[in-house]
Amino acid sequence: MTLQEFIKFNGLTAEGFGKLVGAKQATINRYVNGKRFPSPEMIRKIEAATGGQVAVADWYATAEAAE
Repeated sequence: MTLQEFIKFNGLTAEGFGKLVGAKQATINRYVNGKRFPSPEMIRKIEAATGGQVAVADWYATAEAAE
C-alpha cells in the first residue's frame, strides 16, 4: 500500500499524518507526490504509524516503478 492510499483510506490529511510521524505537512506531501524519498528512519516511523500497512518494500517498489 502506498502512503497516499493509506492516508486517503483512513480519512487523514497530510498534516494529521505528519503529526503521527513527526514531519511537516509539506514533507508528507512531497513523499506522497514522489518529489522526495524518505530517510530510512522516516520509513520505519511510517511503517510503525501505519501498523505495517505501508512497509519498507512499498517505498522501493514505488521508486523502481518511477524509473
